[in-house]
Parts: sequence; C-alpha cells; structure tokens
Amino acid sequence: MASVATSVFGVTLRSDPTRTLQRLAELEEYMGSNVTGAAGFCCKRETACKSSALINRNTGERKPDVSFWRGQLSHVGHHYDVSDNGQPWRILVLGMETGRSRENVSMTERRLEQLPVIDSESRSRKPHMKGTASALRLAFGRTPGGDRHGEMLDLSNVARPVHVMDAYALANIRLCSAVLTGTKSSKGTPEMTENCSSHLRATVRILEPTLCILQSGPARDQLSTVLSDVQRIGPHLEYVTIAGTSLYLASFVHPHQQGKNSSMNWGRSFSTPYLDEVVAPTIRTARDLSLR
Repeated sequence: MASVATSVFGVTLRSDPTRTLQRLAELEEYMGSNVTGAAGFCCKRETACKSSALINRNTGERKPDVSFWRGQLSHVGHHYDVSDNGQPWRILVLGMETGRSRENVSMTERRLEQLPVIDSESRSRKPHMKGTASALRLAFGRTPGGDRHGEMLDLSNVARPVHVMDAYALANIRLCSAVLTGTKSSKGTPEMTENCSSHLRATVRILEPTLCILQSGPARDQLSTVLSDVQRIGPHLEYVTIAGTSLYLASFVHPHQQGKNSSMNWGRSFSTPYLDEVVAPTIRTARDLSLR
C-alpha cells in the first residue's frame, strides 16, 4: 500500500478510482441507451438537429458546405474522483463540440485520444490542449508552464505520479458536430444545443463536478436553460446548479478561438494576457472558495 504523499506544492491529494469506474459505467449505460453505443447511434433528436444544421430555412434546400458528425462522447480520466486535502475536487472541462469528422466515438476512444497528449512534450501541443493543461495546472494549485513535473500529481493511493489529464473529465455541450465541410469551423445551431441539454444534464448528474471550466465564448449564454440558482461571483465565475449538482462555473473563450496572434488566444503559450489576467485569477478564486 502506498504511503501518504504530500506534494512539493503543499497539497495532499487522493483519488478514488473505484468510484470513477462506477461513474464511467453509469455514464456509458446512459449514453448507450440515449446517444450512441454498441448498437449504433440512437438519439431521438437526430432528425431535428440535422435539419437545423443542414437545411436552409429560407429555401428548404440542403446546405452544400455543411457536414454533420454524430455521437462524439466524453473523456473521463481514471483518477477523476480526486480529493484535495480531504475536500472533493472533481474537474470537468466543457467545450461546445469536438468539430471532428468522426462518428460514434466511444468514451474509451476519447480516453485513448488523450494518451498522445499526455505523453507529448508540453510545448509541442496544439493550443487547445496546451490551454487545457494550463487550466488544469491552475486548478490543482500550480502555475502554467512547460515543465513535466508541474503536470504530475502525487496521489496518496497511487505509487506513481498521475498526469493531470488523467484526473479530469472532458465533455462537450453538443455530442454531435456540425461544421463547415473539410474544417473544424462550427456550424452548430442553438437547436442542437437545446436538444443535447438532456445529455449534458445527465453527464453532470453522473459526474458531479465541483469545478466546470467552460471553453467557449458563445456557450455560456446557450447554457442558460440548464442552469439554476445562479450566483455571480466575478466577471467569469459563477456558482450554479446543474441537474441537482452545485458547482463553480468558470467561463472562458476557447484557448484557440480568436486566432494564433490574438491576445485572447490563451493556449498559444504559458503566459498570455488572457491566461494571466482572466483564466488564472478566476480558477484560483474558484479553488480557494471550494477548498477553503
């Protein structure tokens, strides 16, 4: 049995992989019955979502330059259920959609997609994952940076350090993507967001995050229908309830949304105006309030 490990950052962390496996099984069962699973895609809202994205409302004709990709599920790390000095600290990063030209992507496949990112040198990552790693480092009390050590968590119940990307969940508001054909440029619709809201509620109900990091500028407004008991804490931080789960919601633009040279592209390096002045203080505040 591993001895209690206190990291050099002065925090004692522990995971509960058994509880995470239970959550995974429950989420996979829900998705298999309501979105996609061994029997294929089965969401009852498919026709309405595809119509909203692919049909021109004015002419009734098919849009020639939009593609629709169904059933892209979530990643849940093996050590998602983390406690920080005895306090629950479950982190969900939430995007709008994957934008990728793949269908019926299982949770196992999404986890396997994380492995090359985990194993890669931090400076070589694409801005989205570089920004995500920075946000996770902040959530675990570290600072953004290119060092491998800052991405590794010493867990009291695990013999070897665990990467931050194996200690969080990554989900999307839309489990299908509508994009400009041949690109990742979103052509998703508010109807798609609303139709997928029941799946988002189920995801949050099952995962019970304590911190949700939203990576999409337009997404916060489109989330309004799933939020209740909203308490504004700061310009980018709220305390909200989703599907009976109370959590801190930190809302940011996408790490690469504004283009590689924009000051708002906070995934391009480990120190940018938006990362330093918006993301970092917001996540630190959420951490302080949740773990005090």
